[in-house]
Amino acid sequence: MRRPSRRAAELVGARVKKLKLFSGIDLTPSVRVKCTEVAERLRASELDARFEAPEKLHMTLAFLGWVEPEEVEPVRDALARTAENANAFDVTLDKLGAFPHERSPRVIWIGASEQGAAFRDLSRTLRAAYEKLGFHFEKEAIAHVTLARVKGGDAHLPSLEIAPMKLLVREITLFESIPSERTTRYEVRARYPLKPR
Repeated sequence: MRRPSRRAAELVGARVKKLKLFSGIDLTPSVRVKCTEVAERLRASELDARFEAPEKLHMTLAFLGWVEPEEVEPVRDALARTAENANAFDVTLDKLGAFPHERSPRVIWIGASEQGAAFRDLSRTLRAAYEKLGFHFEKEAIAHVTLARVKGGDAHLPSLEIAPMKLLVREITLFESIPSERTTRYEVRARYPLKPR
Protein backbone atom coordinates (compact mmCIF):
# COMPACT_ATOMS: atom_id res chain seq x y z
CA MET A 1 0.00 0.00 0.00
CA ARG A 2 1.37 3.41 -0.98
CA ARG A 3 2.14 5.71 1.93
CA PRO A 4 0.88 9.31 1.72
CA SER A 5 3.50 11.95 1.05
CA ARG A 6 4.71 14.11 3.92
CA ARG A 7 2.89 17.11 2.45
CA ALA A 8 -0.38 15.15 2.23
CA ALA A 9 0.03 14.06 5.84
CA GLU A 10 0.62 17.68 6.87
CA LEU A 11 -2.56 18.77 5.06
CA VAL A 12 -4.59 16.07 6.80
CA GLY A 13 -3.13 17.17 10.14
CA ALA A 14 -3.96 20.81 9.43
CA ARG A 15 -7.59 19.92 8.72
CA VAL A 16 -7.84 18.05 12.00
CA LYS A 17 -6.52 21.03 13.96
CA LYS A 18 -9.06 23.52 12.61
CA LEU A 19 -11.52 24.83 15.18
CA LYS A 20 -15.13 25.78 14.55
CA LEU A 21 -15.49 29.05 16.46
CA PHE A 22 -18.02 31.73 17.21
CA SER A 23 -18.07 34.72 19.55
CA GLY A 24 -21.06 35.54 21.64
CA ILE A 25 -22.70 36.30 24.94
CA ASP A 26 -23.09 33.56 27.52
CA LEU A 27 -26.30 33.57 29.52
CA THR A 28 -26.48 34.23 33.23
CA PRO A 29 -27.79 31.24 35.22
CA SER A 30 -31.17 32.88 35.90
CA VAL A 31 -31.77 33.79 32.25
CA ARG A 32 -30.69 30.30 31.16
CA VAL A 33 -33.32 28.79 33.48
CA LYS A 34 -36.03 31.14 32.17
CA CYS A 35 -35.16 30.42 28.54
CA THR A 36 -35.26 26.69 29.29
CA GLU A 37 -38.72 27.13 30.81
CA VAL A 38 -39.91 28.83 27.61
CA ALA A 39 -38.44 25.94 25.59
CA GLU A 40 -40.35 23.46 27.76
CA ARG A 41 -43.57 25.36 27.08
CA LEU A 42 -42.82 25.14 23.35
CA ARG A 43 -42.19 21.41 23.70
CA ALA A 44 -45.52 21.01 25.53
CA SER A 45 -47.27 22.65 22.55
CA GLU A 46 -46.23 19.56 20.54
CA LEU A 47 -43.97 21.56 18.27
CA ASP A 48 -42.10 19.11 16.01
CA ALA A 49 -38.62 20.46 16.59
CA ARG A 50 -35.16 19.63 17.89
CA PHE A 51 -34.60 21.63 21.06
CA GLU A 52 -31.25 23.03 22.09
CA ALA A 53 -29.76 21.67 25.30
CA PRO A 54 -29.92 24.24 28.14
CA GLU A 55 -26.11 24.38 28.42
CA LYS A 56 -25.85 25.40 24.74
CA LEU A 57 -28.09 28.46 25.00
CA HIS A 58 -26.26 31.68 24.12
CA MET A 59 -26.47 34.84 22.03
CA THR A 60 -24.23 34.94 18.94
CA LEU A 61 -22.28 38.08 18.02
CA ALA A 62 -20.16 36.66 15.19
CA PHE A 63 -20.06 33.15 13.72
CA LEU A 64 -16.60 32.47 12.31
CA GLY A 65 -16.86 28.86 11.15
CA TRP A 66 -13.74 26.74 10.64
CA VAL A 67 -10.64 28.63 11.75
CA GLU A 68 -7.04 27.69 10.96
CA PRO A 69 -4.80 27.09 13.99
CA GLU A 70 -2.65 30.16 13.23
CA GLU A 71 -5.77 32.36 13.12
CA VAL A 72 -6.96 31.50 16.63
CA GLU A 73 -4.68 33.95 18.46
CA PRO A 74 -5.64 36.91 16.20
CA VAL A 75 -9.31 35.98 16.73
CA ARG A 76 -8.77 36.03 20.51
CA ASP A 77 -6.90 39.35 20.30
CA ALA A 78 -9.71 40.96 18.28
CA LEU A 79 -12.24 39.81 20.87
CA ALA A 80 -10.09 41.07 23.75
CA ARG A 81 -9.59 44.51 22.14
CA THR A 82 -13.31 44.83 21.46
CA ALA A 83 -14.12 43.99 25.08
CA GLU A 84 -11.59 46.51 26.41
CA ASN A 85 -13.37 49.32 24.59
CA ALA A 86 -17.02 48.34 25.17
CA ASN A 87 -19.17 49.11 28.19
CA ALA A 88 -21.21 46.49 30.01
CA PHE A 89 -24.93 46.73 29.26
CA ASP A 90 -28.29 45.01 29.68
CA VAL A 91 -30.56 43.52 27.02
CA THR A 92 -34.14 42.47 27.72
CA LEU A 93 -35.40 39.27 26.10
CA ASP A 94 -39.16 39.66 25.74
CA LYS A 95 -40.42 38.17 22.48
CA LEU A 96 -40.70 34.85 20.70
CA GLY A 97 -39.67 34.92 17.06
CA ALA A 98 -38.54 32.73 14.18
CA PHE A 99 -36.25 32.63 11.15
CA PRO A 100 -36.82 33.05 8.26
CA HIS A 101 -40.14 34.45 9.51
CA GLU A 102 -42.95 33.56 11.92
CA ARG A 103 -45.31 32.25 9.19
CA SER A 104 -42.80 29.59 8.18
CA PRO A 105 -40.54 28.97 11.18
CA ARG A 106 -37.34 26.99 10.82
CA VAL A 107 -35.46 28.37 13.84
CA ILE A 108 -37.41 29.49 16.89
CA TRP A 109 -35.84 31.93 19.30
CA ILE A 110 -36.44 34.26 22.20
CA GLY A 111 -35.12 37.74 21.55
CA ALA A 112 -35.26 41.44 22.25
CA SER A 113 -37.95 43.78 20.93
CA GLU A 114 -35.42 46.58 21.39
CA GLN A 115 -31.86 45.38 20.82
CA GLY A 116 -30.44 48.73 21.88
CA ALA A 117 -27.44 50.69 20.67
CA ALA A 118 -25.02 48.88 22.99
CA PHE A 119 -25.69 45.46 21.44
CA ARG A 120 -25.57 46.83 17.88
CA ASP A 121 -22.35 48.75 18.51
CA LEU A 122 -20.68 45.74 20.15
CA SER A 123 -21.58 43.34 17.34
CA ARG A 124 -20.61 45.80 14.59
CA THR A 125 -17.28 46.65 16.22
CA LEU A 126 -16.41 43.00 16.75
CA ARG A 127 -17.37 42.02 13.22
CA ALA A 128 -15.35 44.91 11.78
CA ALA A 129 -12.31 43.63 13.70
CA TYR A 130 -12.89 40.12 12.35
CA GLU A 131 -13.35 41.41 8.80
CA LYS A 132 -9.83 42.85 8.99
CA LEU A 133 -8.70 39.26 9.58
CA GLY A 134 -10.51 38.07 6.44
CA PHE A 135 -13.87 36.91 7.85
CA HIS A 136 -17.13 37.95 6.17
CA PHE A 137 -20.66 38.46 7.48
CA GLU A 138 -23.75 38.76 5.29
CA LYS A 139 -26.33 39.87 7.88
CA GLU A 140 -26.21 41.97 11.00
CA ALA A 141 -26.38 40.24 14.37
CA ILE A 142 -29.81 40.05 16.00
CA ALA A 143 -30.09 39.80 19.78
CA HIS A 144 -31.66 36.36 20.18
CA VAL A 145 -31.24 32.95 21.82
CA THR A 146 -32.04 29.93 19.62
CA LEU A 147 -34.38 27.54 21.43
CA ALA A 148 -35.40 25.03 18.74
CA ARG A 149 -34.96 24.02 15.11
CA VAL A 150 -38.12 22.88 13.36
CA LYS A 151 -37.82 19.42 11.81
CA GLY A 152 -40.07 20.13 8.86
CA GLY A 153 -43.66 19.98 7.77
CA ASP A 154 -46.32 22.63 8.18
CA ALA A 155 -45.10 24.13 11.46
CA HIS A 156 -46.41 27.29 13.08
CA LEU A 157 -45.04 29.49 15.81
CA PRO A 158 -47.03 28.90 19.00
CA SER A 159 -48.45 31.98 20.70
CA LEU A 160 -46.80 32.25 24.11
CA GLU A 161 -46.73 35.09 26.61
CA ILE A 162 -43.11 35.86 27.47
CA ALA A 163 -42.24 37.45 30.79
CA PRO A 164 -39.41 39.94 30.09
CA MET A 165 -36.00 38.76 31.31
CA LYS A 166 -33.06 41.09 31.69
CA LEU A 167 -29.71 39.69 30.59
CA LEU A 168 -26.74 41.38 32.23
CA VAL A 169 -23.95 41.48 29.63
CA ARG A 170 -20.67 41.85 31.48
CA GLU A 171 -18.32 39.83 29.24
CA ILE A 172 -18.01 38.38 25.76
CA THR A 173 -17.00 34.83 25.05
CA LEU A 174 -15.19 32.79 22.41
CA PHE A 175 -16.89 29.41 21.94
CA GLU A 176 -15.79 26.30 20.10
CA SER A 177 -18.42 24.06 18.50
CA ILE A 178 -17.37 20.43 18.82
CA PRO A 179 -19.12 17.46 17.13
CA SER A 180 -20.63 15.13 19.72
CA GLU A 181 -22.54 12.03 18.55
CA ARG A 182 -25.44 13.36 16.43
CA THR A 183 -25.21 16.94 17.69
CA THR A 184 -22.58 19.39 18.92
CA ARG A 185 -21.42 20.74 22.25
CA TYR A 186 -19.96 24.14 22.95
CA GLU A 187 -16.81 24.76 24.97
CA VAL A 188 -15.66 28.16 26.20
CA ARG A 189 -12.20 28.98 24.84
CA ALA A 190 -11.87 32.52 26.29
CA ARG A 191 -13.85 35.13 28.22
CA TYR A 192 -13.15 38.87 28.19
CA PRO A 193 -14.82 41.35 30.57
CA LEU A 194 -16.45 44.51 29.29
CA LYS A 195 -15.77 47.86 30.97
CA PRO A 196 -17.91 48.33 34.10
CA ARG A 197 -20.66 50.87 33.77
